[in-house]
Amino acid sequence: MIVKEEIRKIAEPKIKELDGFLVDVKVNSANVITVFFDRMEGVQVEHCLAISKYIEEHFDREVEDYELTVCSAGLDNPFVIAEQYQKYIGKEVGVLLTNGKRKTGNILSYEDTLMLEVAKKKKGSKKEYIVEEVSIPKEEIKETKLKINFK
Repeated sequence: MIVKEEIRKIAEPKIKELDGFLVDVKVNSANVITVFFDRMEGVQVEHCLAISKYIEEHFDREVEDYELTVCSAGLDNPFVIAEQYQKYIGKEVGVLLTNGKRKTGNILSYEDTLMLEVAKKKKGSKKEYIVEEVSIPKEEIKETKLKINFK
């Protein structure tokens, strides 16, 4: 069986060569391998093909039978690594906290703490908002997803 860390070790240099970053690798018991990556400038089909071909050059299908998919991390999937927060600075995200509460706002920065710009309705007003900065330590973040707006 192909091991996740083996794939990671092989894929990472090629992904970095394409100015990308590895988000995750999944390998199931049937040797179905999925490599998720992203780039600040976005992922194109050519990038996926190049990485897929590179990985396949390192494994002999006669020895290991496997299925390989290389794809973008996806807009609707939760963030897994810090680089995803960096990529979406200025964009709106939804954050589920470990205590079950939710926050929605635009990412201002991310280091060990996520800084969000959150708009709250002004008390007694239906249309006026107050904008405040909210600091969320990464230990308190259960899940962060990009908000997709079609406006």
